[in-house]
Parts: sequence; structure tokens; C-alpha cells
Amino acid sequence: MFSPDESYEHQEFKQLTLDGTIISGCEFFACTFYKCSFKECVFTECMFEKCTFEDCDLSLIQLQRTGLVRVTVKNSKAIGVAWSNAKDAFSVAFHDTRLSFGTFSGKNLKQGIFLQCQADEVDFSDCNLSQSDFRGTDLSAARFVNCDLTQANFVGATRYHLIAAENKLRKAKFSLPEAVSLLYGLGIEIAE
Repeated sequence: MFSPDESYEHQEFKQLTLDGTIISGCEFFACTFYKCSFKECVFTECMFEKCTFEDCDLSLIQLQRTGLVRVTVKNSKAIGVAWSNAKDAFSVAFHDTRLSFGTFSGKNLKQGIFLQCQADEVDFSDCNLSQSDFRGTDLSAARFVNCDLTQANFVGATRYHLIAAENKLRKAKFSLPEAVSLLYGLGIEIAE
């Protein structure tokens, strides 16, 4: 479907099924992917800029020397993706997407958007997540270690477990009752 080293601009791709395909050297600018399946695809030396993935399956994709800049992923599945392998200058906004079992470890995700997502067991360790927005996201067993969460918004987020001593939380926003979980790593006893 996609020829190696080709550029695609302002195109709309609908209902593609490219599971397990290797896509190499392609550039996509302001393209829309709707109801496409890229399960287990390998993207090598590709670039996605200002692209939107809606109702897509990106589960287990591999990002080898691939860039994602101002990309939006909506109502999609992206299970088991090592986003940390993408090139730097990474900026992806996730809306109503299942990100379970993925890793962003070490990425600069400043002002990252993770709205109404399912992000269970996602690894955010060593990330800059300052000013990021996690509103309404289920963060069950997500890993936050050595993260900058300055001014991050966790209002309405659920099932997160943050150890305050292991992260920067200055001016981060939390809502009750989930915010009580911040006390567990302090070595204090909480009476119920």
C-alpha cells in the first residue's frame, strides 16, 4: 500500500488492514487514518506530522527511528506499544484510547494529553509530564517513577498510584477520593 520513501500529504485513508506490514521511509503530513488496522506493523524511518488516527488498531506496532509530531490518536487501541522507541520531539495527544501495557519511559511528554484513556500498566518512568492532562484516565498499575508531574492534571483520573517522594508534584491537580492514594508512600497509617 505505502511505497518505500514516499510522501503523503493531506490524504485520508479508510478501513485499511495492514497487520504485520513493514512500512519504511514514508512521510505522512496532515493525513487522516480512519478505521484502519496496523496491528504488529513495523514503522522504520517514517515521519507522521499533524496526522490523526481515529477508530484504529495500533496494537503492538514498532517504531524504529520513526517520528510522531502533533499526532492525535482518538477512539483507538494502542496496546503494548513502546512509544519510548519513537524519535525525540514526540508529541501525541491521546483521546478515549486504550494504551495498556505500553511504555513512554524517558520521553519528554510536556503538555501531553491523555484524556479519558485506559492506561493500565503503562510505564511513564523518567518522563517529563509537566503540564500533562490525564483527566478521566484509568491509570491502574501505571508506573510513575522519577517523573516531573509539575502542574499535571489528574482531576477525574482513577486508580493511579504515585509515590510523592519519587516524583515532582508541585502544583499538580488531583481530585478526591483518588488523591488519598498519595499518602500511602509516606509511611503513615491511614484509618478508614
